[in-house]
Amino acid sequence: MLSEGGVMLEFALDKFPVSHTLSNGVSFETRPLKPEDEAAYEDFYNSLSEMEKFLIKHRHPGHDLFAAAEDVSNFEERLPLLAFVGDKVVAHASLHQRPGGWKRHVGMVGVLVHPDYRGIGLVKRIIDDLIEIAQHCGLTKLEAEFNGERKRAINDFLECGFRELVRLPDYLLDNEARPHDWVLLGMSTVTSVENAGAGD
Repeated sequence: MLSEGGVMLEFALDKFPVSHTLSNGVSFETRPLKPEDEAAYEDFYNSLSEMEKFLIKHRHPGHDLFAAAEDVSNFEERLPLLAFVGDKVVAHASLHQRPGGWKRHVGMVGVLVHPDYRGIGLVKRIIDDLIEIAQHCGLTKLEAEFNGERKRAINDFLECGFRELVRLPDYLLDNEARPHDWVLLGMSTVTSVENAGAGD
């Protein structure tokens, strides 16, 4: 049985798949991840450089995430969205929600884009989709965290309306014990009054 938040999420997902056309004429479709997307996602992940894989926070999601996609209730805490051009995955986005507590109104988002589809406004459209879902779920704030080396990704989020909340120099350590800055970005969303108490 879906929780109240799960019902709102299910309602928010009714709009998908959603098609977008960018200013350069590229069209793509966003929708929640499905079990049969695993091979296409693997191709997408393999398009990333080893350095980028090293720097991103969220590693390869693994088979379990695709298996869990059979049931929308499994997306209540972590919703994965994929963007497609034809049958090709060109971006992976996620929205993480907390089931309760002081930060139940704050969602954590992440977006990763195929190297061939950067700099054309795709990130903005995907973040707009995530914001709309967040509003339905009663989330009033969104956060995104980065390794400070991911300057382009940070700039993309700033251009989408996020602002830098915290930067802690040399706060992160990579696998070779080299320090990196930790950067937290955030933004407020506009949500309806009836959804504002989600997760109580």
